[in-house]
Amino acid sequence: MAEPIGCVAVAETGLRLAIKLGKLIKDLRTAPDQLLALSNEVYNLKLVLDSVRHALHNEKRAWPTVGVEPLLFQASIRFEEIDKFASRLGQLGGGVIGCSTAYFLTRHGLYNPKIHLVVILEASKIAGGSSGKAGGLLAEWATPKCLAPLSFKTHGELAKKHGGDKIWGHRSVYCADVALQAQDLNNEAAIATAVEDGHEESSTTKVPSDLDWLLPGSVKSHTEAGNPKNSGQVNPLAFTETLAQLAKEKGAEVIIGSATAINFRDKNSGISSVSYTQNGTSKTLNATDILLAAGPWTPKLFPATSLGHPPRGHSVVVRPSRDLSPYVLFPNISAPENGSLSNLLSPEIYPRPGDKIHDSDTVYACGPDDYEVPLPASTDTVAVDEQRCNDVYTAVGSVSKPIHEGEVITKQACYKPQIRPHEEDEEVGPIVGPTGIQGLWLATGHDEWGIQNAPGTGLVMSEMIFDGAAHSADCESLDPKHFLKRD
Repeated sequence: MAEPIGCVAVAETGLRLAIKLGKLIKDLRTAPDQLLALSNEVYNLKLVLDSVRHALHNEKRAWPTVGVEPLLFQASIRFEEIDKFASRLGQLGGGVIGCSTAYFLTRHGLYNPKIHLVVILEASKIAGGSSGKAGGLLAEWATPKCLAPLSFKTHGELAKKHGGDKIWGHRSVYCADVALQAQDLNNEAAIATAVEDGHEESSTTKVPSDLDWLLPGSVKSHTEAGNPKNSGQVNPLAFTETLAQLAKEKGAEVIIGSATAINFRDKNSGISSVSYTQNGTSKTLNATDILLAAGPWTPKLFPATSLGHPPRGHSVVVRPSRDLSPYVLFPNISAPENGSLSNLLSPEIYPRPGDKIHDSDTVYACGPDDYEVPLPASTDTVAVDEQRCNDVYTAVGSVSKPIHEGEVITKQACYKPQIRPHEEDEEVGPIVGPTGIQGLWLATGHDEWGIQNAPGTGLVMSEMIFDGAAHSADCESLDPKHFLKRD
């Protein structure tokens, strides 16, 4: 009796399997928002199906006419249908927001690389825009308040887990607003006078003793804006590249291709795919979900995105003549009293430790934004104004001898995704969450806090996509419904 009982057991398994598969397929069609959670169950059922099929194949006796073979055949056909609904999470943009989200999607508890495919679609290269050219300041006191503390904390956790201090230069820093008097370092007499004046003023201007890389006499005022408990920094390029690599190690893919259109189902009921070009060839990437994180280029693919004309910023990276202490400065630089070096800029100054890109200390300095040049087609066609970069270096070199004696190793420019110009500490975005179109998500408009808020954004986006809602932070104020243009 053992063999007939075994036959019936397998037949019942096949019957239950077919019924359950039918229900799952119906759910996948009528409620695609449940696809990601259901896909794990589908995969487990597929393993059962393979076991049943294996048992049938190995059995020498003829099976009773209980319909096992037809049931298994129907189940196989249904799995082919399910394959059409395979979870493919497309991310448009290989910047820090897209790479952070890819990292957290591939670490989510529901993520299964046998079922889910996370694809980063990037037009030029990973971190080719502001994600590779920003200052990299981290601040618990950044905006928005609903996201910044979480993201600052997550930066620390990522650095601890993956060796960020060595790989992407993660460290704690001091921040300060400073008024600085520039000095003409080509005029030795002027320097001597400034040093003498500096000694006289040292009793009234309190400057940390280890902030010794500014010229004597240059500091007119110093106000702490952040400390190592609530402030830090990273090298954005190294950080973003590492996140992309860590996501790839868990099954994510990176495709270098320029997205040309998001394709929708009938009546914009949901997304179906992304069209893109690669080496002159038009291609299509089918997707169940798309995260649009293309920075200032986001409105080109989804015009309802409310971003203003993006500002362009110029910066330089300098290899100083010696290592500098970890002070990020927001200066107001005035010209020397002798009238030389007029019309100086007041660039932000970020000393950086060595990392995977530079084996020694560097200094990053960035000048003011400009709105003069329209956004180009991609990050690799951003125009760099040589004179603007030279002006940045002239200014920072006029207040620090190690910087003045250093070597400029990079001159660059980038555009930031800005919703609108705003006052310092005014909360304007970013835009994070569902668009109202099934499967289409937005994460853009981070402006000057993109690097700082990237891990928090990636974490909450992974929760929204897999779980249907963010758990780690209340992001209601960032919901796209507050920002999207309506007809």
